[in-house]
Amino acid sequence: MKLLTLTMVLLCGFGLSLSSCKSKQNQGTERVAGVPEDFQLVIYHQGCRGSCPDYKITVDATGTAVYEGRRAVEMLGTYKKVLDADVVRDLHKTLKKYNYFELEEVYGGGVADLPELHITATMDGNTKKMVDIRYAPVEVKEMEARLETLIGMDDWERTSAP
Repeated sequence: MKLLTLTMVLLCGFGLSLSSCKSKQNQGTERVAGVPEDFQLVIYHQGCRGSCPDYKITVDATGTAVYEGRRAVEMLGTYKKVLDADVVRDLHKTLKKYNYFELEEVYGGGVADLPELHITATMDGNTKKMVDIRYAPVEVKEMEARLETLIGMDDWERTSAP
């Protein structure tokens, strides 16, 4: 019996030491290394008068992501999750790769009742808002898709009902 107890203690202790050697999962309490302290990304799909999705996703430098589903989406209400540090770094890199701060402020317009995609990014003391109503260049569409793919729609935890 003593041998079994000693074996269990050693195995548990060995398991704990191995788990402490693994890289820590992002907890959303500290800024992700390699991302500016003021980093924030807001993606807002503004709906139309019909059945266009209306939701907003906000991500900050700690990887904390908040989703607000307003209308014509499966997830109505407010949800939260913490993104992996690599995902937050990829979001930052994607904005830089596509020269986000050099993009036009508005693509399209002049037509009532079209859904709009608003992206607002803050980093390194700069804030820019871009609105894609229609006719955005392919590169902008690629950037938009990449940002939303990185954030993903899995693992959200509901924090309030609609």
